[in-house]
Amino acid sequence: MDKAARVDEAIETLIAEYEKYSQAADKKLPPLDIKDSESLEKLLEIVLLRESMSQRTTKKAPASVKLRAAIADLILLNDQFDRKQISANAAAANAAEVE
Repeated sequence: MDKAARVDEAIETLIAEYEKYSQAADKKLPPLDIKDSESLEKLLEIVLLRESMSQRTTKKAPASVKLRAAIADLILLNDQFDRKQISANAAAANAAEVE
């Protein structure tokens, strides 16, 4: 899969997870800015903070594992690091060693 296709895939996943989380959350998230890594990093911090705070109170935040993974994936892609490609390459190398 080429870089543009991976970025498009990551954006689609992030938008879908953002919408799911936003619908389940009592307090809305800030607007999603997929083109700005700094904004994505702030969004990730907000989601992590909400989850941390919900563990200390009775008010539970929506599950955020998939949203956090989607945000991190797009941030990494923007930094030229494709974790899926690296994992696929490692799996192929391991398979080649076994044979």
